[in-house]
Amino acid sequence: MKLYHGSPKKLTIIKPSKAKGLTEFENQKTIFLCKTLNHAALYAIGKTLKGKTSFAVTPKKLIILGEEKPKSGYVYEVNVDAKKGERDQYSYNKQIKNFNITRINPKDYEKQTTYVKNINKLKEKLK
Repeated sequence: MKLYHGSPKKLTIIKPSKAKGLTEFENQKTIFLCKTLNHAALYAIGKTLKGKTSFAVTPKKLIILGEEKPKSGYVYEVNVDAKKGERDQYSYNKQIKNFNITRINPKDYEKQTTYVKNINKLKEKLK
């Protein structure tokens, strides 16, 4: 099935890595994938903020704590049989070498990006 992986890095091979998430599914060593390019694009630019501020991603929006601006990222279109998980995510446990790459510009996603002043507002926006 056609799925998408968002990353702040330009990759030649996509490898499973240990994630930190909210659930058991989100805390496994895997490659996380999305059903849509849009959802993966929000992850790609959101992850450029890792270590700088908190952020959250839904299939249709990126919520950023503070005023830190995201940078460009990459979306990888893959064709694999992945396991369906929670919150519109899929997991795939083998490395992927064949994919199409799209560079993502955060300016193209400004309408889907919301900035909040505190962590409670971020949690509110996720509802």
